[in-house]
Amino acid sequence: MKDRILNILKQRNDYVSGQELADTLGVSRTAVWKAVTALKNDGYNITSVSRLGYLLDTSCDILNKWEIDFTDDFYFEDEVTSTSDLAKKFAAEGKKEFFFVTCNRQTAGKGRLGRTWSSPRGMNIYLSMIFYPDTDIRDVAQITPVMGIAAARTIEQVTGLDAGIKWPNDIIINGRKAAGILTEMQAEVDRILFVVAGIGINVNQTVFDGEIAKKATSLRLESGRIYKRAEIIKKLAENIKKYYGIFIKSGFPALKDEYKTLCINLGREVCATYRGERVTGTAADISDRGELIIKTDSGFVPISGGEASLRNINNEYI
Repeated sequence: MKDRILNILKQRNDYVSGQELADTLGVSRTAVWKAVTALKNDGYNITSVSRLGYLLDTSCDILNKWEIDFTDDFYFEDEVTSTSDLAKKFAAEGKKEFFFVTCNRQTAGKGRLGRTWSSPRGMNIYLSMIFYPDTDIRDVAQITPVMGIAAARTIEQVTGLDAGIKWPNDIIINGRKAAGILTEMQAEVDRILFVVAGIGINVNQTVFDGEIAKKATSLRLESGRIYKRAEIIKKLAENIKKYYGIFIKSGFPALKDEYKTLCINLGREVCATYRGERVTGTAADISDRGELIIKTDSGFVPISGGEASLRNINNEYI
Protein backbone atom coordinates (compact mmCIF):
# COMPACT_ATOMS: atom_id res chain seq x y z
CA MET A 1 0.00 0.00 0.00
CA LYS A 2 2.88 2.37 0.78
CA ASP A 3 4.26 1.79 -2.70
CA ARG A 4 0.92 2.51 -4.39
CA ILE A 5 0.25 5.66 -2.33
CA LEU A 6 3.75 6.92 -3.04
CA ASN A 7 3.28 6.42 -6.79
CA ILE A 8 -0.04 8.31 -6.74
CA LEU A 9 1.45 11.24 -4.81
CA LYS A 10 4.44 11.40 -7.17
CA GLN A 11 2.26 11.39 -10.27
CA ARG A 12 -0.13 14.07 -9.06
CA ASN A 13 2.42 16.46 -7.56
CA ASP A 14 -0.53 18.13 -5.82
CA TYR A 15 -2.77 17.51 -2.84
CA VAL A 16 -4.62 14.19 -2.99
CA SER A 17 -7.47 13.69 -0.53
CA GLY A 18 -7.46 10.80 1.88
CA GLN A 19 -10.90 9.76 0.59
CA GLU A 20 -9.64 9.62 -3.01
CA LEU A 21 -6.70 7.48 -1.96
CA ALA A 22 -8.99 5.22 0.04
CA ASP A 23 -11.41 4.83 -2.87
CA THR A 24 -8.61 4.20 -5.38
CA LEU A 25 -6.98 1.55 -3.21
CA GLY A 26 -10.19 0.06 -1.83
CA VAL A 27 -9.19 0.56 1.80
CA SER A 28 -10.29 2.71 4.73
CA ARG A 29 -9.08 6.26 5.31
CA THR A 30 -7.50 5.01 8.54
CA ALA A 31 -5.44 2.53 6.52
CA VAL A 32 -4.35 5.39 4.24
CA TRP A 33 -3.36 7.52 7.23
CA LYS A 34 -1.29 4.68 8.68
CA ALA A 35 0.49 4.12 5.37
CA VAL A 36 1.24 7.84 4.98
CA THR A 37 2.57 7.94 8.55
CA ALA A 38 4.85 5.02 7.70
CA LEU A 39 6.12 6.87 4.62
CA LYS A 40 6.87 9.90 6.78
CA ASN A 41 8.83 7.64 9.12
CA ASP A 42 10.79 6.44 6.08
CA GLY A 43 11.91 10.03 5.52
CA TYR A 44 9.37 11.34 3.02
CA ASN A 45 8.23 14.93 3.51
CA ILE A 46 4.45 14.67 3.16
CA THR A 47 2.27 17.61 4.15
CA SER A 48 -1.20 16.82 5.54
CA VAL A 49 -3.86 19.56 5.32
CA SER A 50 -7.46 19.19 6.40
CA ARG A 51 -9.93 19.12 3.47
CA LEU A 52 -7.03 19.12 0.99
CA GLY A 53 -5.30 15.85 1.73
CA TYR A 54 -1.66 14.85 1.28
CA LEU A 55 1.13 16.56 -0.69
CA LEU A 56 4.51 14.96 -1.33
CA ASP A 57 7.65 17.11 -1.50
CA THR A 58 9.34 15.53 -4.52
CA SER A 59 12.58 17.50 -4.08
CA CYS A 60 13.78 15.44 -1.10
CA ASP A 61 16.72 13.07 -1.45
CA ILE A 62 15.43 9.70 -0.35
CA LEU A 63 17.14 6.41 -1.11
CA ASN A 64 15.17 3.23 -0.55
CA LYS A 65 13.73 0.31 -2.48
CA TRP A 66 10.89 2.46 -3.83
CA GLU A 67 13.06 5.25 -5.21
CA ILE A 68 15.09 3.03 -7.54
CA ASP A 69 13.07 1.18 -10.17
CA PHE A 70 13.76 -2.02 -8.35
CA THR A 71 13.82 -5.04 -10.59
CA ASP A 72 15.92 -8.15 -10.24
CA ASP A 73 18.95 -5.96 -11.02
CA PHE A 74 19.10 -4.12 -7.68
CA TYR A 75 19.28 -4.93 -4.00
CA PHE A 76 18.85 -2.28 -1.32
CA GLU A 77 19.42 -2.50 2.40
CA ASP A 78 19.41 0.50 4.70
CA GLU A 79 22.63 -0.38 6.54
CA VAL A 80 25.32 -2.92 5.67
CA THR A 81 28.92 -3.52 6.64
CA SER A 82 30.02 -3.07 3.02
CA THR A 83 28.13 -3.22 -0.26
CA SER A 84 31.09 -5.03 -1.81
CA ASP A 85 31.09 -7.69 0.89
CA LEU A 86 27.38 -8.23 0.30
CA ALA A 87 27.86 -8.29 -3.48
CA LYS A 88 30.60 -10.93 -3.12
CA LYS A 89 28.20 -13.03 -1.08
CA PHE A 90 25.54 -12.70 -3.79
CA ALA A 91 28.07 -13.53 -6.51
CA ALA A 92 29.09 -16.69 -4.69
CA GLU A 93 25.39 -17.62 -4.65
CA GLY A 94 25.17 -17.16 -8.41
CA LYS A 95 23.45 -13.78 -8.80
CA LYS A 96 23.48 -12.60 -12.41
CA GLU A 97 25.91 -10.16 -13.97
CA PHE A 98 25.11 -6.45 -13.52
CA PHE A 99 23.52 -7.12 -10.14
CA PHE A 100 23.80 -3.93 -8.08
CA VAL A 101 23.91 -3.57 -4.29
CA THR A 102 23.38 -0.21 -2.60
CA CYS A 103 22.55 1.18 0.85
CA ASN A 104 22.16 4.30 2.96
CA ARG A 105 25.10 3.60 5.27
CA GLN A 106 28.13 1.33 5.51
CA THR A 107 29.57 0.46 8.89
CA ALA A 108 32.82 -0.92 7.42
CA GLY A 109 33.23 0.72 4.03
CA LYS A 110 36.45 -0.14 2.21
CA GLY A 111 38.88 1.84 0.10
CA ARG A 112 41.98 0.74 -1.76
CA LEU A 113 45.13 -0.52 -0.06
CA GLY A 114 43.28 -1.49 3.11
CA ARG A 115 41.91 1.96 3.82
CA THR A 116 38.45 2.63 5.22
CA TRP A 117 35.80 4.57 3.28
CA SER A 118 33.81 7.03 5.35
CA SER A 119 30.14 6.14 4.87
CA PRO A 120 27.76 8.46 6.77
CA ARG A 121 24.04 7.75 6.55
CA GLY A 122 21.77 9.28 3.94
CA MET A 123 24.26 11.54 2.18
CA ASN A 124 26.31 9.64 -0.37
CA ILE A 125 26.26 6.76 -2.83
CA TYR A 126 27.69 3.38 -1.88
CA LEU A 127 27.22 1.01 -4.82
CA SER A 128 28.75 -2.34 -5.76
CA MET A 129 28.11 -4.50 -8.80
CA ILE A 130 28.85 -8.04 -9.95
CA PHE A 131 30.66 -9.00 -13.16
CA TYR A 132 31.61 -12.33 -14.72
CA PRO A 133 34.17 -11.14 -17.28
CA ASP A 134 35.17 -13.57 -20.00
CA THR A 135 38.68 -12.23 -20.14
CA ASP A 136 42.23 -12.95 -19.06
CA ILE A 137 42.86 -12.68 -15.31
CA ARG A 138 45.60 -10.16 -16.06
CA ASP A 139 43.03 -7.83 -17.63
CA VAL A 140 40.79 -7.57 -14.56
CA ALA A 141 42.70 -4.51 -13.32
CA GLN A 142 41.44 -2.67 -16.41
CA ILE A 143 37.91 -2.77 -15.01
CA THR A 144 38.92 -0.05 -12.53
CA PRO A 145 39.62 2.59 -15.22
CA VAL A 146 36.49 1.48 -17.07
CA MET A 147 34.45 2.16 -13.92
CA GLY A 148 36.31 5.46 -13.59
CA ILE A 149 35.08 6.57 -16.99
CA ALA A 150 31.50 5.59 -16.11
CA ALA A 151 31.62 7.46 -12.79
CA ALA A 152 33.22 10.61 -14.23
CA ARG A 153 30.80 10.78 -17.15
CA THR A 154 27.84 10.25 -14.82
CA ILE A 155 28.91 13.12 -12.59
CA GLU A 156 29.36 15.38 -15.61
CA GLN A 157 25.95 14.45 -17.05
CA VAL A 158 24.07 14.90 -13.78
CA THR A 159 25.80 18.00 -12.43
CA GLY A 160 27.49 19.74 -15.34
CA LEU A 161 30.73 19.76 -13.33
CA ASP A 162 34.07 18.83 -14.87
CA ALA A 163 35.16 15.51 -13.37
CA GLY A 164 38.62 14.04 -13.89
CA ILE A 165 40.27 10.75 -13.00
CA LYS A 166 43.39 10.60 -10.84
CA TRP A 167 44.97 7.30 -11.84
CA PRO A 168 44.00 4.68 -11.01
CA ASN A 169 40.72 5.10 -9.14
CA ASP A 170 39.91 8.57 -7.78
CA ILE A 171 37.36 10.93 -9.31
CA ILE A 172 38.51 14.53 -8.86
CA ILE A 173 36.54 17.77 -9.04
CA ASN A 174 38.43 21.06 -8.73
CA GLY A 175 41.44 19.30 -7.23
CA ARG A 176 39.54 17.37 -4.56
CA LYS A 177 38.36 13.78 -4.38
CA ALA A 178 34.65 13.25 -4.93
CA ALA A 179 34.56 9.51 -5.59
CA GLY A 180 36.62 6.34 -5.42
CA ILE A 181 36.57 2.85 -6.91
CA LEU A 182 37.60 -0.51 -5.51
CA THR A 183 37.73 -3.61 -7.74
CA GLU A 184 38.04 -7.07 -6.19
CA MET A 185 38.30 -10.47 -7.83
CA GLN A 186 37.60 -14.04 -6.78
CA ALA A 187 39.48 -16.50 -8.97
CA GLU A 188 40.94 -19.94 -9.26
CA VAL A 189 44.33 -20.70 -10.78
CA ASP A 190 43.20 -20.42 -14.37
CA ARG A 191 39.81 -18.72 -14.35
CA ILE A 192 37.86 -15.80 -12.94
CA LEU A 193 34.96 -16.74 -10.71
CA PHE A 194 33.61 -13.19 -10.38
CA VAL A 195 34.59 -9.55 -10.04
CA VAL A 196 32.97 -7.02 -7.72
CA ALA A 197 33.50 -3.31 -8.35
CA GLY A 198 32.54 -0.83 -5.66
CA ILE A 199 31.99 2.90 -6.27
CA GLY A 200 31.60 5.50 -3.54
CA ILE A 201 30.47 9.01 -4.51
CA ASN A 202 30.26 11.94 -2.09
CA VAL A 203 26.92 13.45 -3.08
CA ASN A 204 25.27 15.66 -0.44
CA GLN A 205 27.86 15.56 2.34
CA THR A 206 29.08 19.01 3.39
CA VAL A 207 31.39 18.29 6.35
CA PHE A 208 34.40 15.96 6.36
CA ASP A 209 36.41 15.02 9.44
CA GLY A 210 40.12 14.61 10.05
CA GLU A 211 42.73 14.43 7.30
CA ILE A 212 40.13 13.69 4.65
CA ALA A 213 38.76 17.22 5.06
CA LYS A 214 41.82 18.56 3.22
CA LYS A 215 41.30 16.33 0.20
CA ALA A 216 37.59 15.53 -0.11
CA THR A 217 34.65 17.29 -1.69
CA SER A 218 31.11 16.43 -2.77
CA LEU A 219 28.77 17.17 -5.63
CA ARG A 220 26.79 19.47 -3.35
CA LEU A 221 29.83 21.42 -2.19
CA GLU A 222 31.00 21.95 -5.76
CA SER A 223 27.65 22.91 -7.27
CA GLY A 224 25.61 24.27 -4.35
CA ARG A 225 22.78 21.86 -5.16
CA ILE A 226 21.23 18.89 -3.36
CA TYR A 227 20.98 15.80 -5.55
CA LYS A 228 18.71 12.78 -5.51
CA ARG A 229 20.97 9.80 -5.08
CA ALA A 230 18.51 7.41 -6.68
CA GLU A 231 18.62 9.36 -9.95
CA ILE A 232 22.41 9.35 -9.96
CA ILE A 233 22.47 5.60 -9.28
CA LYS A 234 20.18 4.94 -12.24
CA LYS A 235 22.37 7.00 -14.58
CA LEU A 236 25.52 5.42 -13.17
CA ALA A 237 24.13 1.92 -13.76
CA GLU A 238 23.40 2.86 -17.38
CA ASN A 239 26.93 4.15 -17.93
CA ILE A 240 28.53 1.16 -16.24
CA LYS A 241 26.68 -1.21 -18.57
CA LYS A 242 27.65 0.96 -21.57
CA TYR A 243 31.38 1.21 -20.88
CA TYR A 244 31.78 -2.29 -19.48
CA GLY A 245 30.06 -3.59 -22.62
CA ILE A 246 32.62 -1.79 -24.81
CA PHE A 247 35.44 -3.19 -22.66
CA ILE A 248 34.23 -6.79 -22.93
CA LYS A 249 33.62 -6.51 -26.67
CA SER A 250 36.71 -4.58 -27.76
CA GLY A 251 39.09 -4.41 -24.80
CA PHE A 252 40.49 -1.41 -22.95
CA PRO A 253 42.22 0.03 -26.08
CA ALA A 254 38.74 0.97 -27.33
CA LEU A 255 38.33 3.20 -24.27
CA LYS A 256 41.90 4.39 -23.81
CA ASP A 257 41.53 7.71 -25.62
CA GLU A 258 38.44 8.62 -23.60
CA TYR A 259 40.23 7.65 -20.39
CA LYS A 260 43.21 9.81 -21.33
CA THR A 261 40.97 12.86 -21.84
CA LEU A 262 39.78 12.41 -18.25
CA CYS A 263 43.08 11.45 -16.62
CA ILE A 264 44.50 14.41 -14.69
CA ASN A 265 47.88 12.70 -14.12
CA LEU A 266 49.08 13.04 -17.70
CA GLY A 267 51.74 15.68 -18.24
CA ARG A 268 52.21 16.24 -14.52
CA GLU A 269 54.94 15.28 -12.08
CA VAL A 270 53.99 12.13 -10.17
CA CYS A 271 55.38 9.81 -7.54
CA ALA A 272 54.45 6.13 -7.36
CA THR A 273 55.57 3.02 -5.54
CA TYR A 274 56.26 0.12 -7.88
CA ARG A 275 57.55 -3.27 -6.74
CA GLY A 276 58.68 -1.73 -3.49
CA GLU A 277 60.57 1.12 -5.13
CA ARG A 278 59.71 4.81 -5.35
CA VAL A 279 59.29 6.02 -8.92
CA THR A 280 59.17 9.74 -9.73
CA GLY A 281 58.85 11.45 -13.07
CA THR A 282 56.30 12.76 -15.54
CA ALA A 283 53.11 10.86 -16.26
CA ALA A 284 53.55 10.41 -20.01
CA ASP A 285 50.83 8.05 -21.20
CA ILE A 286 48.30 5.32 -20.49
CA SER A 287 49.08 1.91 -21.97
CA ASP A 288 46.65 -0.43 -23.73
CA ARG A 289 46.50 -2.36 -20.46
CA GLY A 290 45.53 0.70 -18.41
CA GLU A 291 49.00 1.17 -16.93
CA LEU A 292 50.34 4.61 -16.09
CA ILE A 293 53.53 5.21 -18.07
CA ILE A 294 55.97 7.36 -16.10
CA LYS A 295 58.91 9.00 -17.83
CA THR A 296 61.91 8.95 -15.49
CA ASP A 297 65.53 9.98 -15.90
CA SER A 298 66.36 6.38 -16.82
CA GLY A 299 63.48 5.70 -19.20
CA PHE A 300 59.77 4.83 -19.25
CA VAL A 301 58.29 2.78 -16.40
CA PRO A 302 54.78 1.21 -16.62
CA ILE A 303 52.95 1.23 -13.30
CA SER A 304 50.19 -1.35 -13.01
CA GLY A 305 49.34 -1.25 -9.31
CA GLY A 306 49.39 0.94 -6.24
CA GLU A 307 48.71 4.62 -6.78
CA ALA A 308 50.40 7.72 -8.10
CA SER A 309 50.57 10.98 -6.16
CA LEU A 310 50.61 14.33 -7.94
CA ARG A 311 53.04 17.15 -7.15
CA ASN A 312 51.26 20.38 -6.25
CA ILE A 313 52.39 24.01 -6.42
CA ASN A 314 54.05 23.65 -3.01
CA ASN A 315 56.26 20.86 -4.40
CA GLU A 316 54.35 18.33 -2.28
CA TYR A 317 53.04 15.01 -3.54
CA ILE A 318 49.34 14.57 -2.79
